[in-house]
Amino acid sequence: MEMMTFAGLVIMIVVLNACPAIGGCDEALVELLPCATFVLGPGIGEPPSMCCAGLKHVVAGADTTEKRRSLCQCLKDKAVGAGVKVDPEKLKHVTDACDVKIPIPIDPNVDCST
Repeated sequence: MEMMTFAGLVIMIVVLNACPAIGGCDEALVELLPCATFVLGPGIGEPPSMCCAGLKHVVAGADTTEKRRSLCQCLKDKAVGAGVKVDPEKLKHVTDACDVKIPIPIDPNVDCST
């Protein structure tokens, strides 16, 4: 349950950081922005196609251990402390509906260096 809450925090941070991306971490967050309306809204039906496209692009970009660690740290740094609660079932639905496997642990206590 904590893992799904952490992912929800990440998506909420995207909403809070909707300024133009400057690359790296911010770029990944902006890519996930279309998922926010689904996860933070009623979450009925399927997530928007742009959500799936962004999620797939972010995951595809984490193609090395170094990039996965960097993405992990980005998501952890941006999400921890945001205090936003999201229904974990909505988050699971997004990854399932988009057919995306997340290559990093979705847990606020994860050690991104491992």
